[in-house]
Amino acid sequence: MRLSRSTIVAPVPGTAQALIVQPLSGQAALVSGDDADALRRLDGGGALPPSLPEETLRAASFVVESDEEDRALEARARAEYLAEAARTPVQLVVVPSFGCNLACTYCYQEVFDPAARALMAPEVVDAFFAYVDAHHGADRPRPYVTLFGGEPLRDTPAHHDRIGRFLDGAAQRGLELAVVTNGYDLPAFLPALAAGPVKEVQVTLDGPQPVHDARRPHAGGGGSFERVIAGLEGLVAAEIPVNLRVVADRRNLPALPALAELAAAKGWLDLPASRFKTQVGRNYELFGCASRQRREDLFDRVELWARYVELSEAHPILRRFHRPRFHGIGHLAETGELPAPNFDSCPATKKEWAFGPDGSLYGCTATVGHAAHVLGRFHPEIVRDEAAIAAWRNRSTVTIPRCRGCALAPVCGGGCGAIAWDQAATPLAPDCRPVAELYGLGVRYYGLGA
Repeated sequence: MRLSRSTIVAPVPGTAQALIVQPLSGQAALVSGDDADALRRLDGGGALPPSLPEETLRAASFVVESDEEDRALEARARAEYLAEAARTPVQLVVVPSFGCNLACTYCYQEVFDPAARALMAPEVVDAFFAYVDAHHGADRPRPYVTLFGGEPLRDTPAHHDRIGRFLDGAAQRGLELAVVTNGYDLPAFLPALAAGPVKEVQVTLDGPQPVHDARRPHAGGGGSFERVIAGLEGLVAAEIPVNLRVVADRRNLPALPALAELAAAKGWLDLPASRFKTQVGRNYELFGCASRQRREDLFDRVELWARYVELSEAHPILRRFHRPRFHGIGHLAETGELPAPNFDSCPATKKEWAFGPDGSLYGCTATVGHAAHVLGRFHPEIVRDEAAIAAWRNRSTVTIPRCRGCALAPVCGGGCGAIAWDQAATPLAPDCRPVAELYGLGVRYYGLGA
């Protein structure tokens, strides 16, 4: 008998407890620190204490007899993962233009070719939908379209025309459409968005007015906060689902409680999750630092969420504002169950494609617009680099050499392929995630050890 190679032992910070997780069987349990140490010593021939019944550990697959038993566990879990993945819709990310009306301090797209700031021509919109018909017309479930940028919602006649074309094309094909916007010109588009078919609108708000305006000013000068608030209020009034996003680093995280108080005062936190949800994203380097992005301001993943946990303990309003996932601990707290294992956290060319304004084809949101990641074209004709596509499509914890045998792989999923490529010049490298540390923080945040 030994500890399964997929069993994760995660100390809970500030306590004498640890969480043990077997992601392949979906089992988790809190144990004492001494019991956690005993489990770690099993491989060296250690004995189990009476507080850890062998029968219980075996039933949960925390312990196994052999490598064959571990392989069988993984095979069953992977089959379940693939079945679930087949039920997940494909996201088709379209960038009508890389041009933007804001001048955010951390914009990773500032190094992109200025020519890409031109607005997508009508014939390129038509070519996108022709590509959808050719390559995703039979997809079940139906894919959905996400308009990204740059900034897709700019109050000009040409932009209104393109948004109308996307809404009409999506509706004709039974597709939903999501929009990622900075919110500055959002009020001008509310009538069209309210007519649908809109899945959700994601808007970034980085804090109360002084904080937000310092980070996300208008390109022509002045702030953007008041316009963004007006857009959010319009979305809520029109009952269009809102996904409120915060890009967090050391400079603005302390202001998050004030932003949460604002959201509560607006009544947004009283809305059901189907109408209003939040996400807190880490400000990080993607293909290098932006010119006004300071490395010393950036958190790593553990630092960000450790600080968020501390803030939420001092400011309980944050618990209403955002409920972090902590690699599935949030799901466990809400449902009593762990989510299914994740053997591939990179959706590129599998569950996500991206389309540039010039007719170029890419694998995902993170790579769209980056010349090194062009995978073909959808305009003026459809041309696909199948060898390059296969390199991304085959990426998973099964094919990444460094992921094989890693206990964290069924939770981490190999991380982001674009970040892995930037670090190792290949998607077949891992972008490792601090799973055990985040498990421990999740237990503390959700009070599972209380």
